[in-house]
Amino acid sequence: MFHVDSASQEETLHAILEKRQGGPRDLLQVLIEIQHAFHHVPPKVLSILAERLQVPLVRVKGVVSFYSFLSVEPQGEVVIHFSDNITDQMLGNRKLASLLCARLGVRLGETRKDGRVSVHLTSCTGMCDQGPAALVNYVPVTRLDAPRIEGMANLIEAGVPPEDWPKEFFAVETPMRRSDVMFRTPMAPGAGLRASLERGGERLPAWAEDLAPSDARRHHLERGGAETLKEIYRSELRGRGGAGFKTAIKWESVRSGEMGSRYVLCNADEGEPGTFKDRVLLTGYADTVFEGMTICGHVVGSKLGILYIRQEYWYLKQHLEGVLSRRREAGLLGDGILGTDLDFDIEIHWGAGAYICGMETAMIKSIEGRRGIPRRRWPLPVHMGYMKKPTVVNNVETFAAAALISARGGGWFAYNGTAQSSGTKLFCVSGDCVRPGVYEYPWGVSLRELLRDCGGLDAQAAQVGGPSGIMVSRDEFDRSICFEDLASTGTLMVFGPRRDLFNVVKNFVGFFQHESCGLCTPCRVGTTLLANYVKKFDQGCGSPVDLGEIEHIAKVMRTMAHCGLGQTANLHITDSLRKFPDIWNSRMRTTRFIPAFDLDGALEEARELTGRTDDAAHLSLEEA
Repeated sequence: MFHVDSASQEETLHAILEKRQGGPRDLLQVLIEIQHAFHHVPPKVLSILAERLQVPLVRVKGVVSFYSFLSVEPQGEVVIHFSDNITDQMLGNRKLASLLCARLGVRLGETRKDGRVSVHLTSCTGMCDQGPAALVNYVPVTRLDAPRIEGMANLIEAGVPPEDWPKEFFAVETPMRRSDVMFRTPMAPGAGLRASLERGGERLPAWAEDLAPSDARRHHLERGGAETLKEIYRSELRGRGGAGFKTAIKWESVRSGEMGSRYVLCNADEGEPGTFKDRVLLTGYADTVFEGMTICGHVVGSKLGILYIRQEYWYLKQHLEGVLSRRREAGLLGDGILGTDLDFDIEIHWGAGAYICGMETAMIKSIEGRRGIPRRRWPLPVHMGYMKKPTVVNNVETFAAAALISARGGGWFAYNGTAQSSGTKLFCVSGDCVRPGVYEYPWGVSLRELLRDCGGLDAQAAQVGGPSGIMVSRDEFDRSICFEDLASTGTLMVFGPRRDLFNVVKNFVGFFQHESCGLCTPCRVGTTLLANYVKKFDQGCGSPVDLGEIEHIAKVMRTMAHCGLGQTANLHITDSLRKFPDIWNSRMRTTRFIPAFDLDGALEEARELTGRTDDAAHLSLEEA
């Protein structure tokens, strides 16, 4: 039997473990369920998990320490995480967090002594279009304001569990502000899959007529998969996750690779601040996403797909499981799909608060129940991915596009877009604009058109592609968003004319410092050094010498960092130095070097003790 703190905890832990297969890959999922059940991972449980899941105890401890939503320290009965994305800061999230902390008598980042409530900050909740937002026991509360904060405090003090709070607190909107050819008309469930299967031909070829029925059906399936792959090639579909790799090449690499188990992974860990299109797609178009994964399974010969989704979207759990269940009942998932020999099913795996797991190799390790640290680039996942088997990794939008391409044809998709960027793209718009939300445009749309449609044309700057993307000034608004010009994951943050862009830089540099996995020195040390220099300028102690050091550190990170996080974590700083130098120059008191350490300030206590107030008791920097 398990020996934890109480009989009820013992029973809960037993139930969590019993519904799992008990292998090492279950570790993270079990830890997440334990965290939700006990509001922390009791230290006594760690050795139990190590023995039950057959993993070293040090690995269990390492996983708990890696993910921000896991903790061995007891959290409150109500755990609140305020989103600290720059757009939430612009809407006053810090003031609201302080208001709640004062009202409840708890410090930010701590648990109240009575164990009733904990209040924390988190990088981004994926609710940038309806902030300020927070997670209450991992369920989002949007559009926070002072009255709502007061209402939350009253409910907490009254001991009302969050599941009994007013439903309007947890209302999440999914606005598709503008739709184009992809999402203007919803696709009927099964349409893309039936089209893929029918591409095998209604009649078997003459040479196959004498084959056994099972062999004939297998040939029929293989032919349908091959023809569907051709449609993906015709579409020129490129991955919608940022790198823009050709989807058909990735699928064919797995299809023609090592025989045996193959896997299809859908990356829904959209942790890039300002990104929320996956949330909208999984809410309103989950059938299409799962259909795209199933079609991919048909093409590459896989029997298992895994949706890896960030825990900030935990509130979608019941909805997504319901869609999967309905698809199984309709014969669109599971054994013998649509009466054929095609077997394919989908599991859901949850993240636990780690931006780095949005990178495909880090995500694979996380699904395997490990710390989400990116591995070296080679071998690629298409050759050695999940469980060391050939694996397709695409994101939510890519699989949705693949389903629609299967149903409507590659030519239909490629008709829109540009020469190197076919089709349409979803853009997440937030910040200083009238109409935040998700917009669908053909690739090649100008930034100016997007800003005009969302009501943000008076902006002084925009961040295209999230913090790791490109900071764009007003004189660049006529640039096109496509792989030929402004490549983008689909994120657009709008900054109005009165915003201090240095606050944007501060937020972004703090985000990357926090989210670095720490594996490589260029990123681990580089993000910290950049954060220190930004802090130095914020205190008015910066100098031209420091600007040169910032440029040098950024160059080292771009060329030497192990993965994309470290390589791009400096771009917002170098962009701001080049395009908005005034935000840096205005924070220089002198052109000479000033140390960040205030030596004169450090002598203040000595002056008080000795009663010295004369000029000779002070140190001063001579102006250059």
